[in-house]
Amino acid sequence: MPDYVYDMSDHERDALTARFLSTKKLGCNRFACFAIEGDDPFANIARQVEREVFEDSWGNDAETMAQEYGPYDDASVFFMAVDTHAGVPAGVLRMIRNSPRGLKTIVDLDDSAKSPIAPAVISVDHVMRHHGIDDLDRCWDGATAAIPRVYRRRLAATHVQIMRIVALAAMRENIEHFVAVLDEPVVKAARDVLGLPLEPLAGTPPFTHMDAPNNQAVYAHVPTLLRIGQRRNRKVKQKIRDCFAEKTLPSLEELAAR
Repeated sequence: MPDYVYDMSDHERDALTARFLSTKKLGCNRFACFAIEGDDPFANIARQVEREVFEDSWGNDAETMAQEYGPYDDASVFFMAVDTHAGVPAGVLRMIRNSPRGLKTIVDLDDSAKSPIAPAVISVDHVMRHHGIDDLDRCWDGATAAIPRVYRRRLAATHVQIMRIVALAAMRENIEHFVAVLDEPVVKAARDVLGLPLEPLAGTPPFTHMDAPNNQAVYAHVPTLLRIGQRRNRKVKQKIRDCFAEKTLPSLEELAAR
């Protein structure tokens, strides 16, 4: 069984990042984005970033992160941005696929200790009926998004790389639905600034999640998100067009290198 680690030191993280980059063919851009399966040893770089950011923001230490996300590690895929000049990770987005454990966001709604309408719960079946989800295997859970403080002013520099990799992966896996628990400012920015059609998951109100207040469980229809993303970002649109124009979709790393 892979060793899933949430308590690496910065030195260990940087050494593992250097090993990871040594296996890749890098372009001239400062920031590169990669998709890493949860059972890949290099995914521990992403877990370290998650723990670092969540501990700094809400006090969620390695034990808490392992308890909350460890059960979903096998079903996770990490989209990780790396500052290739500094040799350090610059941001991580974790998606959880459906598995026997389910999708964390939906599972948490069905837990009276975590539900936003506790002590009542919202069942998985109710969520699926409410949003017309026929198959949870076509649903992704946006479980975490973690940007180290030093890179938060450079978010735009990594946005295009990350989103084109995520978009391609979603198309390759035929993903139709997206659920997540997001901070209220993130939800507001997504709706008001980017115009993304996020809606409260099963009509739930904001709630405190993992000791972080003002969170909202959300749902989005992925094909609609991709269409809006294409219209709003011509670079992403062209990349996606290029993919559909090819007889076979390129690998994620081939796309990242373009």
